[in-house]
Amino acid sequence: MVILAGKIAGDKSEFGLFTHKKDDSQKKVMLDALIAHETYTTKDYAQGLENMIETFLEQYYYGQYSDNEDIYGACFGIAGPVDHGEARVDRKEFKATFTEHDFRQKLPYNNVPVSFINDMEAIGYGIFLGNGEDQLKELYPSKSHPNPEDRRVLMLVSGGLGQALWYSHDEKKGLKPISSEGGHADFGARIDKDWELLQFLKELKQEQGDNSPVSYEYVLSAPGLTRIYHFFQSLSEWENQPNINDADAIIQAAQEGNPLCKEVLDFFISIWGAQAGNLALTYKASGGVYIGGIDIPIEILKEGKFINAFIDKEGNFKAYNEGISVKVFQDNSIVMWGAARHAIEAGFVTNGRFAIMRANQQKGH
Repeated sequence: MVILAGKIAGDKSEFGLFTHKKDDSQKKVMLDALIAHETYTTKDYAQGLENMIETFLEQYYYGQYSDNEDIYGACFGIAGPVDHGEARVDRKEFKATFTEHDFRQKLPYNNVPVSFINDMEAIGYGIFLGNGEDQLKELYPSKSHPNPEDRRVLMLVSGGLGQALWYSHDEKKGLKPISSEGGHADFGARIDKDWELLQFLKELKQEQGDNSPVSYEYVLSAPGLTRIYHFFQSLSEWENQPNINDADAIIQAAQEGNPLCKEVLDFFISIWGAQAGNLALTYKASGGVYIGGIDIPIEILKEGKFINAFIDKEGNFKAYNEGISVKVFQDNSIVMWGAARHAIEAGFVTNGRFAIMRANQQKGH
């Protein structure tokens, strides 16, 4: 009696088998434990991403749990668009379109529930269902006392920029997501160096034959961090610096005291904080702003660049953002856990049990 859950992303994909238990006090099924887990390089399965399920089950399910445990359903957080059960991963190295039906066919019973959700939704389920919020680190404490139903905003800065609103339309049912493509909104400059960066990035896109506007994702992402590094390289005070084309390498060098990388990282963090503050205002997210993704140590985030930009708003709205907490999620498996929690919450256990019973009855078992 297990749930298969995972994350499908352009670089790495993650799979896990989860058990569940009945909570008699709340009269509901709860997620229990992760009993098997593996990560795969997605492009290795570009010809059929559903084949990762086959590989995973052969490794960790058949012969180990299959005699005693049925898979009641599966849910996957997708780092890409999801539309009516169809999802897409789009990378320079490969492009893949896949469906819930494709994935369902790889399960022992192909009539159990299978669901794709956007990774931002999965992150929210990972935080707001169960005890996920207890695992977070506080970057900035709220000066007010938010209510459980207050709006919250998630912001994922990784290979791209994800943003989502979580709100309560029914206090008994908890928070629900509204997805967003706000990461593709036009980048807005605040200070002189932002304007210089904007011009540099626009020229960079034009050199590549792209005349579209510079988006926030083009700046606030792991590739965006390397673009900012190249922008600083173009400035006279930082000329003759070595090329670095890896965000993790820039972050590591900044921690080791490299002055250019530290300057670049501080600038990136300031832009991140400003946009997080914009989202707090846009959605009136009095319940908090939740950030994560790119692996910047929280000690660096706490140095002040992020929060100073977060609360630097006009008029009385500085005080408004001062009242909003900022929390950091740093669990790399939060998408997978969120997908598993969503499957439990959506009734996959009950629905899957009956689906398996019907399948067995039809076989004459």
